[in-house]
Amino acid sequence: MAIEFKNNLDINQNQLLDPVIELQDTDVNAGTGTQGQLYFNTTDQVLKVWNTTGGASWKSISGDITEVESTTTSQLVVTNGTGPVASLAIQIGAIANGNLNLVTSDVIYDYIETLDPVLSVTGGLGIVLTGTSDDVTVNVDYDGSAGGSIIEDATDGTGVGLATDDKIIFQDSSDDIVKYANLSQLNTSSFHPTLAQVLAKGNTTGGTDLAVSASDDITFTDTSKALFGDSADLEIYHSGSASFIDDSGTGGLYVRSNFLVIGKYTGESAIIALEDGAVELYYDNGKKLETKTGGIDITGGIYDKDASLGSNGQYLTSTGTEIDWITLPTYDNYDYWTATDDAANTHNVTSTSTFDFDAGAGITAVVGAGTLVITNTDLGSDQTFFKTVTCDTSSIAATANNDTAIIVGASNQIHTTGSSKTITVGFPAAGVILPDGSTATTQSSGDDSTKVATTAFVQAAMTGLLEFKGGFDADGGAIVGGGNLTSGASRVAIAVGDYYVVTGDGDFYGNASTPLTTGDSVICQTLAAEGTSVEADWIIVQSDTDLAIASTVGLGNVVPQTGAVTNYIPDSITAAYNAGTATLGVREASATQAGGQIVAASTPLVATYTGSGASRTVTLTYDTAANPNTASVSLDSTLAYVTRAYSAGYTTWAVTVTNAAVFNGGSGITTSAEVMTAAGQTVYCDITRSGATISFIFSGEIADATYTTLLTRIS
Repeated sequence: MAIEFKNNLDINQNQLLDPVIELQDTDVNAGTGTQGQLYFNTTDQVLKVWNTTGGASWKSISGDITEVESTTTSQLVVTNGTGPVASLAIQIGAIANGNLNLVTSDVIYDYIETLDPVLSVTGGLGIVLTGTSDDVTVNVDYDGSAGGSIIEDATDGTGVGLATDDKIIFQDSSDDIVKYANLSQLNTSSFHPTLAQVLAKGNTTGGTDLAVSASDDITFTDTSKALFGDSADLEIYHSGSASFIDDSGTGGLYVRSNFLVIGKYTGESAIIALEDGAVELYYDNGKKLETKTGGIDITGGIYDKDASLGSNGQYLTSTGTEIDWITLPTYDNYDYWTATDDAANTHNVTSTSTFDFDAGAGITAVVGAGTLVITNTDLGSDQTFFKTVTCDTSSIAATANNDTAIIVGASNQIHTTGSSKTITVGFPAAGVILPDGSTATTQSSGDDSTKVATTAFVQAAMTGLLEFKGGFDADGGAIVGGGNLTSGASRVAIAVGDYYVVTGDGDFYGNASTPLTTGDSVICQTLAAEGTSVEADWIIVQSDTDLAIASTVGLGNVVPQTGAVTNYIPDSITAAYNAGTATLGVREASATQAGGQIVAASTPLVATYTGSGASRTVTLTYDTAANPNTASVSLDSTLAYVTRAYSAGYTTWAVTVTNAAVFNGGSGITTSAEVMTAAGQTVYCDITRSGATISFIFSGEIADATYTTLLTRIS
């Protein structure tokens, strides 16, 4: 934005150096001026002035005519010579031989008509003259025939098929004579170039390769083919409905790239091949398979011959021509059975396998209805190989063909031997009590079976379990109901697992370091006889911790401060928890958050602290005495921080702004300055800044103390 001067600018006869008049491309953009206003028209490249003579408008004050003078009658006459725009008038005279009068065309025509014109025109080679002496037509005849003027009778040759005997007129540079030649004469290497010459014409590559400029295309219409190879082995074309790359050669078709992407026209990827890296296959722009150093990475599943992804636990197998997802059978948690034949060959037996039993001497194997029956023919027809044992409610008996039935148990159990013996095991009926003194085997410790347990087994299993004994007063050890737990020679014997609850506060075994409160518990961990127990024989369970107060340790929550609290800054306390430990801290203050912040004085700021507690206040003030931001300095070289110099018609004062009498710091670079007279009028001079100094330069020789500068430190 230009600076507006609201009064006349008096430069006091100083030079106006390198000025530029307002620039506009049209009178319209220059707007309506005031008399004497100037602007430069950048379109017409002329200087224009607003002139009210003959209608207010912008008029050019530049041109090529610098002077017009006339002193002879009937020539140029200057009128209004004293005005801003002179007028020129042409005085027309008559034609007179030898005179310098200006005349018009009609005067000349009338003058010629009064004469008897004599026209003498001689036709030369190729020139044909027709008409009278007063009206002669001159034609250039290039073939000698009438009306064959190449100038007047030639027609537009657009669309005319050129023939080899058609002629062209040219000028021979060897003798500057106009000649003609048949078009057939142009069928030379100079005018009929080879393809290589055509390709080289204007080719910036410098060779004869086909170079296509930017935005230019080579267009092949439908069914047009780009052919490659001596036998056109490779074809690229569009059939009208589809695009083809046909390679009929004996070699391979190579598509090479350091980064190959095959995908949809809209941008979706189908195949991506990376240099020295993976090959990626995509479906609907989603990667499904990627080759890696150790194999392949599949995203998703594998479809079998039935377009199935299979289910959890299935295995992929080959049918010989395709793949199929199958479920392998399991028997007794085995993937399959194995069988070994007579030749020691091992076979895997699955649900679809056939297993043949080959019966031997005395053995018959019959399979029926899913059941395999093996019989011993040596025992007679229809006798099972494995001897059958039958039983009723009271006995177990061998069959007729079994010589011996043996029931054997472990030690202290039931067994018998002999032929056709009856074994009776009697148990009492439900609810019947075994006779006192009945014995049984005591099981080992830790046995969790369903065997009958003895008293000894139960007692051993209960050893070491908690047994509630009652309550006691920790202050002295008195047991509720009688006896003493912790004091005197008569304190009770204790066993592992004895459990007591504190009913009165006190020091355990009189030890002030082990205070117990009501609700705490003690558990015996070491056996002790009467009068021998000590504090170390017990495990203390402190289960009744009170709420903490200012003077007593106890239970309590530590939460962040979120509201106004007397004598505390609200919303300034934080509590961070880690493994049950709360760490308290004061928030760092911000524009929107109350908290703690160190306030330190830094020149020229001074920090003053008043009050205490919630009334603590920090006041920051600017030390204007030691660090002033404004100063009034007389341009007087008698001052220690002001120098004056006069040279080549200019007076220069230099003011050191870092002097203690001015700013006591800062720099001339960051100092704003204004100059005024003693009467308070602002004057303009050349002001320069360098380091700690600001300089004021005036045209002419100016005395000390003529002007005063008003300085402002910007920092």
